[in-house]
Amino acid sequence: MRMKADFSLEGTRVFLRVLTEADASQEYVQWLNDPVVNRYLETRSATTEKVKEFIREKNESEDALLLGIFWKESGVHIGTIKLEPIARDKGEATLGILIGNREYWGKGAATEATNLMTGYALSELGLREITLGVIPENEAAIRVYKKCGFTIDHIEKNAVNHDGLLYDRIVMHKTSCPPAPSAA
Repeated sequence: MRMKADFSLEGTRVFLRVLTEADASQEYVQWLNDPVVNRYLETRSATTEKVKEFIREKNESEDALLLGIFWKESGVHIGTIKLEPIARDKGEATLGILIGNREYWGKGAATEATNLMTGYALSELGLREITLGVIPENEAAIRVYKKCGFTIDHIEKNAVNHDGLLYDRIVMHKTSCPPAPSAA
C-alpha cells in the first residue's frame, strides 16, 4: 500500500512513520540478528542490504503497509509494525510487530503501536478484521494483543517451524465491530 513519504501516526509515547532505506541502520540489522529479539521471528539473520530490500519491497507493494516505530521523546527508531497482506476485497489484513530495541521492552511501546495501527486500519482503511499469529511461548506478545482487544480465533497445531522445532500458532483477531449474536 503505497503511502506518502511523510505519512505518520502519532501516539503518546511513540509515533509510526513510513520507513525509508535510510532507516536500514546497523542497529536495525543487529535486532534481526539478536537471538533474544528474533526468538519468535521467522527472520533469523539479516544484512543492511537485505533490510533495505525488504523496506523497498514493502513500500512498493499494494498489499503491505510497513511503518517504523519511533520513541516520541527522542525520535529513536525502536521497531517496526506492518499490515501484510492487506486484502481490501475481504476487508482483512494480517498484523506483525517487532520492538527490536530491547531498552524499550516493557514500556508500552508495543501496545501503543498496535493500537495506533489497528485503529488506523479499522477506521481509516475501512478494514473489518485484523488477524495475527503468535506462538504460545511468546507470552508478552499475547498479553499485548489481548490488551489491544484481540481474541483467540483458533490454534493451529505444529504450524510454525523455528530452527527445526514445531510450535503451535495461536491465531488471534480483532474486528471493527463485535460479531452478531448467533440465533438460539
